[in-house]
Amino acid sequence: MKKETVVLITGCSSGIGKNLCNILHAKGYKVIATARKVESIQDLNASLKLELDVTKKESIKKAVDETVSRYQKIDILINNAGYSVRGALEEVTISDVRAMYDVNVFGIIHMIQAVVPTMRDQRYGKIINIGSISGRFAQAINGGYCSSKFAVEALSEAARLELYQYNIQSTVIEPGPIKTNFFNILAKNSDHLMSNADSPYTSFYKSDGGQRSSQKKTEVEAAVREIANIIEKRRLNARYKVAVPMKLRLVVMLPHTIRERILRNY
Repeated sequence: MKKETVVLITGCSSGIGKNLCNILHAKGYKVIATARKVESIQDLNASLKLELDVTKKESIKKAVDETVSRYQKIDILINNAGYSVRGALEEVTISDVRAMYDVNVFGIIHMIQAVVPTMRDQRYGKIINIGSISGRFAQAINGGYCSSKFAVEALSEAARLELYQYNIQSTVIEPGPIKTNFFNILAKNSDHLMSNADSPYTSFYKSDGGQRSSQKKTEVEAAVREIANIIEKRRLNARYKVAVPMKLRLVVMLPHTIRERILRNY
């Protein structure tokens, strides 16, 4: 029954993670909400609220151990923590990209390594990795973030193959643009670089800024309801697109040469 299903979610301070906590809690799940600063999630509807930094193994171990100690299991892991840094590959700093990878990629590996032993013992589990439609095709000045989400695709597929024998399923959710704080954080992380008028990539940066301001985004509640419905499926597919506009769905399907030609002009 749902009331007996324990769900651990990372990155719950805002956006998809925050809304997933509220929706799954309302559905009757035992929701373990986590964030780097536990005070940022005090207003959430959750059975347990814990501090968890996906870049720190000791923080992960403490949160997972406390969850298992209290509920004796973890049925569903939702790897939601992530963010974006944007900039041309020539200009973006390695330290910024490395920090992003620590959260977006290595954070997922850390969480899988911490949770899978419990799932394997109970012979059941679901791992839901929040990726991005940007993990299916790269865009100019977004190579660092896209590459991190390409990695999420590979990690999710590998886990799916490795853990099938233990009745543990893995899937990746590929959201399109959603109305969350994601783009505000992106701007905070990237605009100092992208506002440089002397950059050889100024035309890309201006185009990106204009697109971000005019881009149609899906309401977060609608997107999260769709994600919640996916989580409840008995058998998970390898990947699901959520809130992805038709034009981006078409880009993913196009042959590489045609896609490249379109993205150059875009």
